[in-house]
Amino acid sequence: MTGRCERAILIPSSLTMESRDTRVNTLKVGQIARAAAVFRVSRIVIYRDQEYNDSRFISMILRYMETPQYLRKLLIPRKEELRHVGMLPPLRTSHHPINSKSESLKIGEFRVGAVVESVGSDGGVWVEIGINRPIPLRTGEKYPVGQRLNVRIFSQEPLAAEPVDQKDIPHYWGYETEVVDSLESYLESMRDTRIVLASRSGRAITPQALLELVQSGNKRDLAVAFGSPARGLDAFLSKESMKRYEMINTIPHQGTETVRVEEAVFATLALLNLMSLED
Repeated sequence: MTGRCERAILIPSSLTMESRDTRVNTLKVGQIARAAAVFRVSRIVIYRDQEYNDSRFISMILRYMETPQYLRKLLIPRKEELRHVGMLPPLRTSHHPINSKSESLKIGEFRVGAVVESVGSDGGVWVEIGINRPIPLRTGEKYPVGQRLNVRIFSQEPLAAEPVDQKDIPHYWGYETEVVDSLESYLESMRDTRIVLASRSGRAITPQALLELVQSGNKRDLAVAFGSPARGLDAFLSKESMKRYEMINTIPHQGTETVRVEEAVFATLALLNLMSLED
């Protein structure tokens, strides 16, 4: 295990409710993905807002951005909702390598791969890892064509890889996306996680308050929930839940009438990032 802090953010399915323009909404979701990557968020949870449920579109854009460029055509079918993804900035994370030359791969290097061929009864597998050709995978298991998996280079001549569990990768390796029906139920299931509610009604984060927040942090895992463009978190959580969790305002004295969800995500994660600089 790496022992690093796991971070999650919870956003509403109504994130895109303010516009019917797919281009605008693609960029909005792209900002969430960039914030997640910048601040090493391991999971993005989309909770359903009964007033406006665009979870399919949001999750589709998030998953597209998290998938390495060299695997997108292989793993993500072409859909109308993805027509504006060319405008999105790359994540530039460790699992989105720029280098595509096989000779520069080093033993011990990690890559995201996808199975392109499975041959023989012994489970022979070839994987695409973003170089000029698929490479063999050393494994005793069978993987179906199209299966995404993490691999580690163990040989250069011949070039070959082996599957590896993500928990054994020592650096940030992207985020997973999940859609849930209820914010309250999901938070209740996160018993070993420190939960923070980002709200204008919360305690204002001043330098002193931030110091107290950092010093009081006794759980490594962190989850931050955000309200919708139209309603605060009190519309999705009971009064008991609102009292049970830590509620903070990371943009006190805001100069605008409202703060957009994607803006709140960046501001909040930037401050809370100070809670785990030891990672």
